[in-house]
Amino acid sequence: MPLSIRQLPQALGAVVTGLPDTFDDALAEQLHEAWMEHLVLFFPQAHLDDDRLVALGSLFGDLAATTPGKANDARNDMTTLGTGGEILELDSDVERGANIWHTDLTFAETPSMGALLSMRVCPERGGDTMWLNQYRAYDTLAEPVRTLVDGLHASHGRAPYTGTAVHPAVTTHPVTGRRTLFVNRGWTTGFQGLSPIESNAILGMLCDHAERPENTVRWTWQAGDAALWDNRCTQHYAINDYGRAKRILHRVAIHPPTSA
Repeated sequence: MPLSIRQLPQALGAVVTGLPDTFDDALAEQLHEAWMEHLVLFFPQAHLDDDRLVALGSLFGDLAATTPGKANDARNDMTTLGTGGEILELDSDVERGANIWHTDLTFAETPSMGALLSMRVCPERGGDTMWLNQYRAYDTLAEPVRTLVDGLHASHGRAPYTGTAVHPAVTTHPVTGRRTLFVNRGWTTGFQGLSPIESNAILGMLCDHAERPENTVRWTWQAGDAALWDNRCTQHYAINDYGRAKRILHRVAIHPPTSA
């Protein structure tokens, strides 16, 4: 079955079918091109076991459960798997804290490029995940607001649970060259040089603007599905609407290759 990439009609996302059993450079190039274009790739019924999860994720960069070799990234409270501890297990019986719009690991000095996730145990109903397009969020800001935000630097992190870092509120994607909003409700705490009142007002406005439904896509999971997303230009939200049902996912964070 040849590889098929079908763009979704929403603000981001494409569905990939026909994933081969083995992964090579040609597949990596095709998927990377689609990833840069669509921001999120969904692989229905890919059934990636841990070995294939690592193999597919490794096509795009170096892997870690969260941040590579960093302290204060909450790993002590999480379950890691894989021969190198590069797989993070997200178990609903332990942690349901992803039901807020966020971008992974922005509290790190060098946040991850993206993530690849495999759904292992899925609720019969509920437990969808939404993603939003941060390019679109930036592009649709009024020009005076874009001018303001272009000059801001944002603080990220929830010490002592995580480390902390400062990043520009608007960044340029290193591959596409597009400008993207880079703040989120989950990890951004304020803006450098502004008072708490000013920071809270601007951050709340930017988050409200980015989180509008027309900027989003929503995926209804089945066990065996996988998703690859670009952390540099998206946010996501895991909907906690499945009561006491079990939900388990395995995820690798993708970081720039150390040789890069």
